[in-house]
Amino acid sequence: AAVVTDATIRTLTEVMRQSSDTFLHASAAGCLSECCIRNPAVKSQIATAGGMLALLQVCENEDMASQKLGACALCNLVANHPANKRLGAKLHLIREMGNLLKKTQVMEVQCAAASCIFNLACKSDTDEIRALELLPTLRKIKSSRLIDVKLQCVTSSVGEANSPAFGTF
Repeated sequence: AAVVTDATIRTLTEVMRQSSDTFLHASAAGCLSECCIRNPAVKSQIATAGGMLALLQVCENEDMASQKLGACALCNLVANHPANKRLGAKLHLIREMGNLLKKTQVMEVQCAAASCIFNLACKSDTDEIRALELLPTLRKIKSSRLIDVKLQCVTSSVGEANSPAFGTF
């Protein structure tokens, strides 16, 4: 298994913050996205280094690859990581991903943004998601088509959404 160091994470985060090169933004976002899959320690390191805010900025690029890879990284960072979900709430990640979802027609970007929203969403987010008018779009995208079930959950825990109370997925 590859070792991801703090220095690597800080360097990738700084590249996203300081470079104006969208290719570098997309590359750094892609690296962080892959590094954090099923690795809670790396997810924490990325958040501590300011990676979530830097990735949000990458998603603001007009470049489709940057948007997609930034949203994918954010999706992976909040998946099954309560502390990053709390940070995502402070960064208004549902609103930011919702804005990205609405402004793009690129299916890959929409899917990444919708997946991030799905990973974050729970019952307390229902009003915000409705106010942003995201439900019809989220229901059409495969990765978020069960958003109505997710919004019945008290937490954004996968365990709760997959419990017998909500049926079998």
